[in-house]
Amino acid sequence: MTKKRIVILGAGYAGIFLSTNLSSKLDKYTTEIILVDRNNYHQLMQEIHLVASGYRTAEQLKIPISSLIQGKNINFIQGDIEKILPDKNTILLKSGELKYDELIVCLGSSTKYFNIPGADKYTLPLRSIYDASIIHNHILRIIDEAENKKHNIVIVGAGATGISLGSALAETINASPNKSNIKINIIEATSTILPGWDIRVKNKTEEILKEKGIRIFHNSLVERVDQNTLFLKDGLEIKSSLIIWTAGVRGYNIDIEPAIDKTNDGRIIVNEYCQTNQYKNIYSIGDLAAMKDSKGKLYPPLAQIAVRQARYLADSIAERYIHGTNPKEKFDYEIKAQIISVGSDEYVGLLNNYLVSGDLAKVIDEFTKQTYMKSLKSGGKNISVNLYENDFFSKVMAGITFAGFTFFKGLEKLA
Repeated sequence: MTKKRIVILGAGYAGIFLSTNLSSKLDKYTTEIILVDRNNYHQLMQEIHLVASGYRTAEQLKIPISSLIQGKNINFIQGDIEKILPDKNTILLKSGELKYDELIVCLGSSTKYFNIPGADKYTLPLRSIYDASIIHNHILRIIDEAENKKHNIVIVGAGATGISLGSALAETINASPNKSNIKINIIEATSTILPGWDIRVKNKTEEILKEKGIRIFHNSLVERVDQNTLFLKDGLEIKSSLIIWTAGVRGYNIDIEPAIDKTNDGRIIVNEYCQTNQYKNIYSIGDLAAMKDSKGKLYPPLAQIAVRQARYLADSIAERYIHGTNPKEKFDYEIKAQIISVGSDEYVGLLNNYLVSGDLAKVIDEFTKQTYMKSLKSGGKNISVNLYENDFFSKVMAGITFAGFTFFKGLEKLA
């Protein structure tokens, strides 16, 4: 009997979680799961700002894919993807052709420059561990030169990435002997930082940023960027030794021919079952997928949503392969907690609509990361995966698991 081949493009949060979950559900004698990525490691993207600021090394955020798929029904191909040919069920890699029966595209996002002149040429992005390492090298140079020269560091964009980066960089700068000669500036086009976040989180975060000495420019639209200078539309010019661009993201640019429906930002439009409109055997999840929630709004590009979509799709595909039935339930997910890093070891956020900060926010962040790793390695078989479910039982079990985690963390502090 010919095996059904499921190909997953991208080993980010969505792709790696989907592949391990599928492997635990499907028979290796009837299905073949192939995971494709240009890197041979999984990146913990939520902590790349700590690499840029020197609180983590690049290697600490790289998890070898081989260690995550060991003993599982997953074949990994390291390669660059050139084109998808849906009518032929074929992917063109630099190394050759790859056929599929089912295709899931999880290639994430890339930097959006809004067609601002010079933005892509004279600024540094923060979309990978590699980007973070480059920024860190520039920071070390600036700290070294600050003994005899004043420096401005500019971060364009006050979303979660820009805020987390600015907070961590401020700690690094403030610990240096020449801190008075280095200023960090965050430029935001709207009237508030963290667009889309709860006002309580915004206010608490901005308070922390100001305590760290960060200058925030609200309602500041970038007109153009030259080498070492940022020009704003209100006429202000900001000289800078380093300009970092975190102002927006767009879908990863993947060539698909014939074309499928995408948003203006390049995200692949999918229905409530994660399927593309044109091809029922092509799916997309994670940051690249444009999926609307029950209120008609697009889900934001968050890791917890990517993981939940992966869990849902793994269940749906397994149900169809094993029992021959299509999914009855549509994807629906309510964000349970939002935590933002505001330093090397400091967090702010919401849990069940309550503002949290300090030790509690830190414990929530640690719990979320530990749960993700446990669920990833188990292929979704252990109790930790209940964190990503919406049903009553899962909510209860997630609460009990978190309570136990918090209890033992408290014992560690007392020891």
